[in-house]
Amino acid sequence: MHYKLTDEIIKISESSIWNSAKNEWNFEYAYQSEDLQTCLCGHYPIKNICVIENTINKNTTEVGNCCVNKFLGIKDGNKIFVSIKRLKMDPEKSMSPEVLDYLFRKKVITDFENKFYSDTISKRKMSSKQMEIRKRINKKLINFTSYDANASLSRINLVLNWGESNEAFDKTFINSLKKSCERNGKLSNKQSKALENIIKKWGIED
Repeated sequence: MHYKLTDEIIKISESSIWNSAKNEWNFEYAYQSEDLQTCLCGHYPIKNICVIENTINKNTTEVGNCCVNKFLGIKDGNKIFVSIKRLKMDPEKSMSPEVLDYLFRKKVITDFENKFYSDTISKRKMSSKQMEIRKRINKKLINFTSYDANASLSRINLVLNWGESNEAFDKTFINSLKKSCERNGKLSNKQSKALENIIKKWGIED
């Protein structure tokens, strides 16, 4: 399985040498799949998926969290999946500070939400109003790491990557869709339809 993973990663990397190729990749997103999937290494079944991006050629791919940790040394997904599990069991619990920072960097939460959560992250006794705010922010993590959110982001990144080599294509609208999806955890039906119309119009293929 290890050899299959390295072969697949090298195919979409710039370097043909594993020790160099694996260093080209950074963590982008994490999500929990609704359906059981097969990892790039061939292992089945997996549900905790990490989306990684090549910093040189901007290729993206999906790898199971265990393989991302073990072979690529990317550990960003660990705390995210631990927090997801905790919050699904009890939405009044807190996510880890690292996951909160992840949401803030992705612009999923506002400055106010980030500061509020940071200030109350270790509090067990909260007012009903404070708890509602915490639960609202927790819900944003669940939505952002859903299959639907990742499916939309994958389609958006497909267009953006294609646009890099097509100067005539204006990426402004697509970038606005990406920001909206990151902020809301999904695209509206109207936004999804507009995205698919662009993909069809320009003949953009996976």
